[in-house]
Amino acid sequence: MRYTVFLFALTALILSACEHPVSEIQMEKFVKLYGNEFMDEARDIEVLEDGSYAICGIDSIPGVGKQMILVITDEYGNMKTGFPKYFTEGALNSGANALLAKRGGQGGFLLCGYLERPVEGSVRTQRDLFLVRISSTGQELWKKSYGSIEDETILHVAERISSGFMLAGYQIRDGQRDIMVMGVTEEGDSVELSFNYNNPYADNASANYILNTGDRYLCLCTYDRIAGDGTDILILNFDDQLSPNIKILDGSEDEYARAIVQQSDESFLLLGNRVSQSGKEEIVLYSVETNGSLVTSSNQITTLTDASGNLHSSRMLKMPDGRIAIVGTREAGGETGMFLQFLSSGFQEGDRLFYNGPGTQTGVDIALPGDDGILLLGTNTQESNSMIALMKTDEKGGL
Repeated sequence: MRYTVFLFALTALILSACEHPVSEIQMEKFVKLYGNEFMDEARDIEVLEDGSYAICGIDSIPGVGKQMILVITDEYGNMKTGFPKYFTEGALNSGANALLAKRGGQGGFLLCGYLERPVEGSVRTQRDLFLVRISSTGQELWKKSYGSIEDETILHVAERISSGFMLAGYQIRDGQRDIMVMGVTEEGDSVELSFNYNNPYADNASANYILNTGDRYLCLCTYDRIAGDGTDILILNFDDQLSPNIKILDGSEDEYARAIVQQSDESFLLLGNRVSQSGKEEIVLYSVETNGSLVTSSNQITTLTDASGNLHSSRMLKMPDGRIAIVGTREAGGETGMFLQFLSSGFQEGDRLFYNGPGTQTGVDIALPGDDGILLLGTNTQESNSMIALMKTDEKGGL
């Protein structure tokens, strides 16, 4: 297996990527950074119908606070006029963890995350669910917050089978996280369906990723077993009535849910992270077969490890040629960098590419543009500054 390392000077990239637009000639490969001189964090990317890109995340300014951020660029990564846009409620802190583009962006966007409210008579804040509906041109159409006396956060979103949106995340009760899934209407004015799955075998749990399969949903969750007995991956399989069938991927080591790729109507790939018994952090991939609302089988396909460091996966996708591409973060020798891992169509380990430089680079999301390349979304951090980073590579990950 071949390892390829790309080293780039982050300071030079900040100057060139922020100040000089990418031309059509440079479209096949580029690096762009977005944000201000303080702290910006990337969370999610969508490729739009017209070939442009939408990115969400969190913007943080000392003394001002945190805000949801939305960046829309052209197909060359150049930020469109009027962006970035920021969304919050009054002076409250907010953040976007997930982005949904309706009809490839022609139907606008939904930003999902959290809103932090001060608790009267206390120094603590209460975290509520926060949704912002945005037009295709970036205008705010509505914003809604939902909450209780407990803390709630959205981690992922999908369109509902009927209409509206299905949200996945967690609720904290008495200091413990419970899985939370809820459906809201198209206008966000009503929570139509919701459930909290209080796993009797778990102290903490969260719904990390939700997939609309066309006639039902698969929700990939993480849960911590009671009495500190480890962490496992949990699958919820349900329709719009929110009556889930449950499958636990009970490994001998700690595992954490990350993402799902649909292979066929009844076949899926599940991505997770694992901490081995020796303490090394690795990537684990499962295949899952379903029969309607039932999970009929699950098998571990492979474990990916690094001889000299730790690997944290974030997202994956299926390439047009059948390969699987995984993006994430590698920690080794005191350095943190983004990586791109390929698997063959038969799930054999292929090339692993590293993108390193001064400071730290974390890999967050991956997408396919309209041509044969790959989009990698991440956060580049240097001292007290971080920026949203977008890289476009060729189909092999090359810059």
